[in-house]
Amino acid sequence: MQLSNEIISASADAVKNGGQHLFWSENINESLEISIGQFGQTTPVLAQESDAGLELISGHARLEVMKRLSNPVLVRVVTDASPLDKGLLYLADNTHKEIDDGMRLAALNYFAPLADSSYLRQTILPMIGIKSKSKNAKLLMRWLDLPNNWQHHMQAGRIPMAAGDVLLKMDKADRDAIEPLFDSFSWSRSNAVNMLTWLFEAGKMQGKTVAQVMADSGITATLGQGLSPKDAIARLTAVAKETRYPHLNSLQASFDKAARDITTGTSWRMVQPNNFETGGTELTVSVKNVEQLDKATRELETIGSSPQWKTIWSLGEQND
Repeated sequence: MQLSNEIISASADAVKNGGQHLFWSENINESLEISIGQFGQTTPVLAQESDAGLELISGHARLEVMKRLSNPVLVRVVTDASPLDKGLLYLADNTHKEIDDGMRLAALNYFAPLADSSYLRQTILPMIGIKSKSKNAKLLMRWLDLPNNWQHHMQAGRIPMAAGDVLLKMDKADRDAIEPLFDSFSWSRSNAVNMLTWLFEAGKMQGKTVAQVMADSGITATLGQGLSPKDAIARLTAVAKETRYPHLNSLQASFDKAARDITTGTSWRMVQPNNFETGGTELTVSVKNVEQLDKATRELETIGSSPQWKTIWSLGEQND
């Protein structure tokens, strides 16, 4: 491969714009169009001569703007570029981009058939912002083993990279069952990993498929209720946690009832801070002046005399 120092001018329509190596081609940035309209094309595109004419290697957005303006395009010619070379040049010419995990996966998918896993880790991953020996490197590489539909969900921002390990533990039937969870909603890292883990583990514990767990718990029905994304995700994760940890859910319900009985009518709030590993609890109050402090102190005496403390103390002894 060789990059010529010569920059030529060519008809924008004569440059073939396509190819899998343009893996981050996207909508035209309005600021780029304004800039080129004011100052012209300041950076040439990269293209290779072929039997069909000039083939674009990098500069998709610049080329498309020049077409819209009906202007010729400045081209730096590349010769003898292999498919691997084209991808590397495209990455090098797009180092200014802010890339997300979906974009990283798109790049990795292009290079995967062209190089071995060692080259991908040592050369490609650092070029897309991933340290070769990091946890994220392992996570991203594992996404290559997932089907295209799941890769599409990740690239669309609906499921985080961290969820890949759980997905790979599931068989196709289980993955098909949980896919509706990601058709319409974009999940945070913690919510997605927790949701998938709880459903998968509940299925193993109960001897059921994930589809059966979802149907029996009401998760499937919840998906059809038309809730807002925020409300739906909150409800779905709560139900999945209850399904995975029925004993913990029972403890939480008992704790909540006792805590309400103890603190109702006061300014104090009570929470269980450690998933019932002990029978302890945490009391908090917010005060802004001496009067509120005096009131909270008097309330604390009343709180301390509640018979419901026996329930609070015993809950930690009921865990597994």
